[in-house]
Amino acid sequence: MQRFNKVLDAALIALVTYHLVISPYSKVEESFNIQAVHDILNYGAFSAEALEKYDHKQFPGAVPRTFIGSVVLALLAKPVIFVSALFGKDLLQGDQSQLQSIVRGILGLANTLSLIRLRDQLNKVTFRDRKSKIKGLNGFWFSVLLLSQFHLVYYSTRTLPNFIALPFVNFGLSKLIVGDLSGLTWLAMTGAIFRMEVGVFAVVIAMVSSLVFGQSNIVTDFVLLFAGGLFGTLTSLFIDTYFWGKPLVPEISSFIFNIINGNAAEWGVEPWGAYFKKYLFQLFRPPVILILSVVGFLNDPADDGVAVTNTKAVRHPARNSLRILCTSSIIFIAIMSFQPHKEWRFIIYTVPIFTLQAANGLSNISIKWSLSFSNKLLTLLVSLLILVSSILSLYMGYISSYNYPGGEALTFANYYVSKVYSDRNVSIHLDVPACMTGVTRFGELHHKAVTYDKSETDFDYANFDLVITNGTLDGWKLLHKAKIFKGLNLSTIIKLVESQRANRSMLFILLKIMVDEFLNGTNETLKSLLRSTIVSEDYINVYEKPIKSG
Repeated sequence: MQRFNKVLDAALIALVTYHLVISPYSKVEESFNIQAVHDILNYGAFSAEALEKYDHKQFPGAVPRTFIGSVVLALLAKPVIFVSALFGKDLLQGDQSQLQSIVRGILGLANTLSLIRLRDQLNKVTFRDRKSKIKGLNGFWFSVLLLSQFHLVYYSTRTLPNFIALPFVNFGLSKLIVGDLSGLTWLAMTGAIFRMEVGVFAVVIAMVSSLVFGQSNIVTDFVLLFAGGLFGTLTSLFIDTYFWGKPLVPEISSFIFNIINGNAAEWGVEPWGAYFKKYLFQLFRPPVILILSVVGFLNDPADDGVAVTNTKAVRHPARNSLRILCTSSIIFIAIMSFQPHKEWRFIIYTVPIFTLQAANGLSNISIKWSLSFSNKLLTLLVSLLILVSSILSLYMGYISSYNYPGGEALTFANYYVSKVYSDRNVSIHLDVPACMTGVTRFGELHHKAVTYDKSETDFDYANFDLVITNGTLDGWKLLHKAKIFKGLNLSTIIKLVESQRANRSMLFILLKIMVDEFLNGTNETLKSLLRSTIVSEDYINVYEKPIKSG
């Protein structure tokens, strides 16, 4: 099955790109890092004057965040900017929304490559592959199951701290899968720099490995954890102190603010079991991966058949590694459940592990395809559920593209300014709802004649030429309305089902039309069909100040 790896890798990259293209804007949760990347690329990072222009100086947020991920993304984007300039395209001029997509694409590629590495490491330790004619079956199903998911793939390009941390987390996990305990150092370092819950996850893995499965030495584990945590803390202290202008380790500040002082509860609280009853089932729809991961737990892919006793060393360094990670994931989620404020992204690091275990379970079923009818039926049933999940994932991506009206409104305003105002000075005000739904500095026109204002208080609309707002401005000229997703409308689907009953060739004709359009480079029928299933409402308005007569 390894011969399909390149095709599946290309499909995963294509799927990530699909989500990036249809949802090119960034929401407020991603704003710190995407704004920081913009500022580093546009203003530089080696002078106090440059740092004063940074977005975090004006909008520091409730708690500070690390600049390290933003610095890395900016450094990776620099060569692209340089090469583009050689071909006559300056990505730093005018509207930089294309550059924003490039930055997000770099992050998406990093996440994709880290998932591919997990797949390859799983194949490497699968002992069955050494004798079986069918090699790489575990990795094959892992890739297929990844393609059926939404959250992990859709958010892989988004500059949330969790998804900037995810490539480092996956790299650490890939080491642990093959029995390389330095993966604990990577996880501890990532926790100290990006997200402290990753450090908690690392501690859980170390304790489960040593105390439950006896696969490692607890003292060695904690030495590795301490080394990673110390290195990450010192690195963060050095870099973030420079950017914030004061001695600072952002994750320590965040821990004190959210956990010690309990301020995280201000963003909403949920009961202890919410992750298990709600969020895991949101991450896996339908829950085929959760079910298969239970099946996968029954078999250790790295089991070489050598008996293990208390006095005999384990021959295979990866023995029980997948079970260790899966058990640790469950315990980690249980620990995170004690934090009243819950979000699915806080446990996103466990999703690749459940997917690996599910792939292991499914491969143990499908490899016995020829042995019984029940194995054939079960494999086909699971494959059908994976197909359903894949279609649902694509549709959820389409729905999500309607959640960025602020970005759409800003794009329209920029277009209007470039056509109507020419080189005249123009000022644009953006209110909070607009900024929360897709507005970033990358989306602004980088032109001296155009200024943008995001003041939340103490401003006068009369001082601006254009206003992008969730409200209404009496007497102003309404230029554009940007819509937001409100709900689903399945009446079209119901009508199609009824038409199919009356004429059994209806769906075939519809599919033929779509295929013909696709081959001709269009997809109007499909777009119209999808659009008919979405109910949207006006959310962000673009107004122009009325011209005074006389």
